[in-house]
Amino acid sequence: MRLALLPLLACPVCGGDLRFAEVETHPRLDDDVREGSLSCAACRRAYPIRAGIPRLRPPEDVPADAEKTRESFGWEWLRYPGSRPGDEAVFLEETMIPREAFAGKLVLDAGCGMGRYSAVARSLGAEVVAADMSDSLIRVAEKAASDPKLHPVECDLLKPPFKKGVFDLAYSQGVLHHTADTRRAFAAVAALVKPGGLLSVWLYGKAGRYADFATNPVRPGREWIVRHRRLAWAVVLVRHGLSDLVRAFTTRLPVRAVYALCYPLTVLGAVPGLKYLTFSVDPDFQARLIENFDWVSPPYQWHHTKEELVRWFGEAGFAALKVLPHGLVPKPGVLGRRQR
Repeated sequence: MRLALLPLLACPVCGGDLRFAEVETHPRLDDDVREGSLSCAACRRAYPIRAGIPRLRPPEDVPADAEKTRESFGWEWLRYPGSRPGDEAVFLEETMIPREAFAGKLVLDAGCGMGRYSAVARSLGAEVVAADMSDSLIRVAEKAASDPKLHPVECDLLKPPFKKGVFDLAYSQGVLHHTADTRRAFAAVAALVKPGGLLSVWLYGKAGRYADFATNPVRPGREWIVRHRRLAWAVVLVRHGLSDLVRAFTTRLPVRAVYALCYPLTVLGAVPGLKYLTFSVDPDFQARLIENFDWVSPPYQWHHTKEELVRWFGEAGFAALKVLPHGLVPKPGVLGRRQR
């Protein structure tokens, strides 16, 4: 952790300023503080710094489902293959943020995992705060040790430890639906963006009402979905039902057991026709394995529609600029600019 991060931080319990309470040596601006602690100037709560990561989750009992979700993602992202050649193209497509918007900006990666998209934002010239609740931050901290503009922070996105309105830009890619309350997590992250700043969020989708499904924007090359909307809607309903059935069992199993069960599911992901009943069709086996695990392991997994997400943006004072096109399975995503 570096001194440059300190002015951005706030106590996740009371919102007070944080300061160094204990460090091995007095840090200079670009020094990476590996071990120590922070304390709140208002409520006096203390938070440790371990392995270069400020651990800023509220000091309270964690619900069992939240702890299982945290364990699942730590297991997942510590095994993910890492940055991949197509990451930049996927990131720019899914956030819908123009490439030139990143240079020189302070950016929040809300739910960074092992930091693959934090790395993309850094490569585009942004200073990045990479926030997550899991041990996958270890991989981000390894890179941050030699990069003074990359800042890993362990936190709960329902109570993010940052001052309101400090980020030029924030994004959350497929994360907020893995919290106890997607709507509250969205509002908490949205409040961190300054007026005029950009926010991009995408969530797991659902079939929803046919009238809403029929107006979902579709990616180029998926014209058959437009021609057969009702069939596509029915397939999504069936797929969601199968997912709920599988997850009724897998979310109750130990993480290691679920990981093992994902191997046969991942094999099916390469079989034409059958692959769309699995939860990943990535051509890389290891990536497909992890993405299947991502779907069936964490207890928290909510599904939403684009109508919900657009409404949330408006309620938080954002104007929706773009809605994310997707394939068969709805993937509600919105890019918005804060108006107030």
